Amino acid sequence: MIIWVRNIVIILLILTAIYIALSTLSRYRKRQKLRNDVKAGQTDLPEDDYIARGMRDYERGLKPKLFIFVYLFPLAVMALLGYLAQYS
Repeated sequence: MIIWVRNIVIILLILTAIYIALSTLSRYRKRQKLRNDVKAGQTDLPEDDYIARGMRDYERGLKPKLFIFVYLFPLAVMALLGYLAQYS
């Protein structure tokens, strides 16, 4: 039983590291895209205001919320496999 708890804790730590890496990389790419838009002259706003508004819109969007599936999908697969192994 303790081995299962230890494995679940290790898996959750790995999933947390993946979640942090994905969200950080995605935010970095969005910020770079906004900076490139400012440099290309696609906006009349100052750079800081444009980036702040763009990041605020990004945080309200769907993509950051989809990163939750980093936790849900593997845990659901593990639960399904555990259920099938127990009751098959």
